[in-house]
Amino acid sequence: IIILATRIQNVLGEKGPRIPELTAVVQKRFGFPEGSVELYAEKVATRGLCAIAQAESLRYKLLGGLAVRRACYDHHG
Repeated sequence: IIILATRIQNVLGEKGPRIPELTAVVQKRFGFPEGSVELYAEKVATRGLCAIAQAESLRYKLLGGLAVRRACYDHHG
């Protein structure tokens, strides 16, 4: 299973301890045998083409107090 994220550190935690935890949760939740699931985390390469990445970016901009118009139409990040 590949997890695409714009903020990899949020998925991995410091030094990557969350991957084994997430793997165990996925195996248990979906009934996979232990050791049958591998998780990988990758950074979203082209944020502009990823709707989820755009929504996440907009969320952080708005929570940070940026004006709606500027948050929506600013193409610099």
